[in-house]
Amino acid sequence: MNKPTLAERRKELIERCAEQRTGLAYELQALRPAAVLDHPLAGYVVGHKKLVLGALGAGLGLTLLRRKRVLALAGSVMPVWRMAQRGLALLAQFRR
Repeated sequence: MNKPTLAERRKELIERCAEQRTGLAYELQALRPAAVLDHPLAGYVVGHKKLVLGALGAGLGLTLLRRKRVLALAGSVMPVWRMAQRGLALLAQFRR
């Protein structure tokens, strides 16, 4: 059996390292949250974890309260929400 020369062995190792680096870069790209969750909503959730978890906790707390309170709160929040949406739309028109 022929032993490879040092230069041949070195060349082989360099090629193998290049293949491994390429494979590792591909695998790391696949593990990134933006690549895994390519949906805009999922990207927002990943970027704003504290806000989303806080909103979910508040929603869970409200559902654990009595239904009357939740419905009353929802009834009082909806007009405020609509007014805020109209105000934001008006501001957007003024910016144009």
